Amino acid sequence: MLLNVQKFIILLIAVLLSILYIVFMYYHLQQQDSKARVILKDLSNNLSETSYTLSKVITSKKNIIVARAILDRVVSNNDFIQSALIIDDAEVLLYTDPHYDKHVEKSLFNQESENFYAMLMDSPAIEGEIRFYEGGELNVLRLLFVLNHDEILNYFSEDRNTFLLYFGLYPILLLLIVLVVIRKYLSAPLEKLRQFAYYQNEVPRPFKLQELEAIRYSMVQTFQRLENEKKELYAMARTDSLSGLANRNSLNEYLERLIADSKRENKEFALLFLDLDHFKTVNDSLGHNIGDELLKNIALMIDEVIRSSDFVARIGGDEFVVVLHKYSSLLELTNIIERIQQQLSKELIIQTNPVHISSSIGIAFFPKDGDNIVSLMQHADIAMYEAKQKGRARYHFFTEELNKRVQETILLDKSMREALVNNEYQLFYQPKIDIKSGDIIGAEALIRWIDPKQGIIAPDLFIPLAEDNGFIIELGEWVVNEAVHQYSLWKMAGLKNFSVAINISTKQLLNIDFAHDFIAILEQNDLSSSDIDIEITEYMFLEQNQNNADILKVLHDNGVKISLDDFGTGYSSLSYLKKFPIDYLKIDKSFMDDYATQEGAIFIETIVKMGQTLNMKVIAEGVETHEQLQYLDSVGCDYYQGYYFSKPLSVEAFEKEFIRGLVNAV
Repeated sequence: MLLNVQKFIILLIAVLLSILYIVFMYYHLQQQDSKARVILKDLSNNLSETSYTLSKVITSKKNIIVARAILDRVVSNNDFIQSALIIDDAEVLLYTDPHYDKHVEKSLFNQESENFYAMLMDSPAIEGEIRFYEGGELNVLRLLFVLNHDEILNYFSEDRNTFLLYFGLYPILLLLIVLVVIRKYLSAPLEKLRQFAYYQNEVPRPFKLQELEAIRYSMVQTFQRLENEKKELYAMARTDSLSGLANRNSLNEYLERLIADSKRENKEFALLFLDLDHFKTVNDSLGHNIGDELLKNIALMIDEVIRSSDFVARIGGDEFVVVLHKYSSLLELTNIIERIQQQLSKELIIQTNPVHISSSIGIAFFPKDGDNIVSLMQHADIAMYEAKQKGRARYHFFTEELNKRVQETILLDKSMREALVNNEYQLFYQPKIDIKSGDIIGAEALIRWIDPKQGIIAPDLFIPLAEDNGFIIELGEWVVNEAVHQYSLWKMAGLKNFSVAINISTKQLLNIDFAHDFIAILEQNDLSSSDIDIEITEYMFLEQNQNNADILKVLHDNGVKISLDDFGTGYSSLSYLKKFPIDYLKIDKSFMDDYATQEGAIFIETIVKMGQTLNMKVIAEGVETHEQLQYLDSVGCDYYQGYYFSKPLSVEAFEKEFIRGLVNAV
């Protein structure tokens, strides 16, 4: 059947259109599957890296909260991840999206497909494992990245629209021109355009026809522009172009998430507004190029000092914002701030120019100083200017009351550490008396800080701070060594049937080497384990894990007697009295003050009977009157200590009043 020219051209156009669109669709599908593969590979790499990081960070299921900042950062840095979850079997332990705070079925995350695009679109999530050891036991948790299909669909929709625009409209226009010029000026150029659209590896040479050349040039520019814009938009959206830090937009996004999380969990965080002192002078005297280089160095220095869980952004000029939300105390917070300022105060060499710079920092707390981004930024800015007005190169809290309290704490911390170096600590000893015989059966070593200017500083002023900042471990080591050495001197002087009790903090006791080191100190001073007792508090039993029990068991098996101090005021439980090796129960002074009331007497008598039942000796603290002593004798209490017999005494006073008499009695 013969065709006329019109039908032939129509048929030819139809055939060409069909071929062209098939090629374009094939290319589109290939590109789609290729991009899906890249996305899946990136997500898998991100999952593997995050799993590895969390395996190093997580030490137990109970401290799983340390992974929140890592998960938040992963989710915020990847638009294709809607939420990250850590799951133990089917139970969600940690999540970044409250939608997934319930139990999650395993079957939800096991879908598979034959191609990458289908796998990406059909899979709700990708899954990895977090492996860590807890007490020698391997624990395996599931790490899930829940995919944001809305974002993925939007990503591919934009790509599809681009194809529809450039490979739909323009080819139709070109094929209309084919009706007029079908050979030399159209066939070859169209084939080249098709190949360029398909492969994008060789840019066609300029065409003779202006329209085709415009299309060729437009396609080349469009593909290049789309690729460049993709990279630039990603960087501009989250990164400051000069410093490489997060920018204001990224800071706002981060603060919005952090404020929402903090409100939900009723937690605080600190926002630091940092401004460089006299930065304008650097710009004016050395030039803006030196100033820009200085800002780059400052950004690197801040980023090196802060922790991985912290956030830093440059919001303009010489102004930086640091967000701290994981700190156990104000002292830890100020230590971080001081490290930043110390780092920035170092001399820098910028293009052979020595530059000295300092910083002023204002601190505002959420929610106390502001419950939204604007108020927090304003108040931190106000505090920063207050720091500048007071001389620069310092930091200031938004509230003067808090600022004063923090400064006092910092001064106490510094003085407390210097006191150890300057030998300002002394041990005082308070006798323990047998109620029946009236004999001294031991003494409790009590630390006292004797400041040259202020005199004796009460332990309840500095011991809580030492517990809080970790100095209690170093201070506790001094107490142990001092008490053991003093007892060895007494023993050489002939004292027998007498023991010294040392208060051991929970942090000190739970040190992995404490039991070994303690026994070694006794052996070095030629003392037996029965010469020195240790006193612990009920805070030791907040977490009744096997490690705690093992430490006490090692000490007890080596003959060390263990007293439970302040019994009844904390987390009293029969379960830990049964589980842990306790030799003495100490009745707190607060109960003795209330002994004359029915309720107070019930508590005291219950503790005494409990000790008798469990074969433990009972020691009453804070005995100040003869009536209290008579009462204790009547209920069967074994020992007591308190001002009725003696207050805590210095070594010299203790020896003068008691040791000589005991030695003579022997």
